Amino acid sequence: MTATTHEDLHSPQLQQDSSVQHKPTSPWMWIALIVAMFAAALLWLRHSNQEDVAPAPVGERMLPAPEQAAVADAAAPAARQTAPATASRKAAPVVRNREARPLASNRMPTYPAAALRSGVQGSVIASLNVDTRGNVANAAIVSRSGERSRDLDRAVLNTVQNWKFQPAMHEGRAVASVVRVPVDFRTEQR
Repeated sequence: MTATTHEDLHSPQLQQDSSVQHKPTSPWMWIALIVAMFAAALLWLRHSNQEDVAPAPVGERMLPAPEQAAVADAAAPAARQTAPATASRKAAPVVRNREARPLASNRMPTYPAAALRSGVQGSVIASLNVDTRGNVANAAIVSRSGERSRDLDRAVLNTVQNWKFQPAMHEGRAVASVVRVPVDFRTEQR
C-alpha cells in the first residue's frame, strides 16, 4: 500500500478522478423522473376511477313523455339534497358516453287553441338532429296517431326547434345525435 501525501491530494490526476465520482445528477433528470411518475399516477387514477358506461347506441333514442320528464326533474333536486356532503367534495367523473339530454328550461309544446276547440286529439313524435353544441339542427315529424292535424304538428315543430340539449358524448367528446320526442295532445283531464 502506498501512502497519500498532501501533494498527491492536490495533483490534477486525483482531482479529476474525484470529480467523476461526485458529479451531481442533472436537474433535468430529476424533472423528467418527476414528470414520468406524475403521468403514471394520472394514468392509474384514470383507469381505476373510470365508470363502466355502456356505449351510446347507434341510431335514435326516445325521450320520456312530458309528464314523466316533469316527475324526473322534480325528483332530481331532492336526490341532490340527500347526497352526503363528502360526495360534493369528490371530483366529478369524466363522462365518456352519454346520450343527448334536453335542458330543463325547454318549454313544452302547447295545445293549439283551434285544435283544442275542435276537440282534435293525438300523439306526435318529432325527430331532432342535435349538433355537438346541443342545438337542434333539424326537426321533422316522423309519426302521428289520432286525428291528423297540421296544427298539432306545427305546435310541436315550432317548440322543439328552439330546444337546447346537453350534447351526446362518445369517448369523452361531444357528438351529433338524433333524438325522438313524443308529445301527447289529449282533451280529457287526468
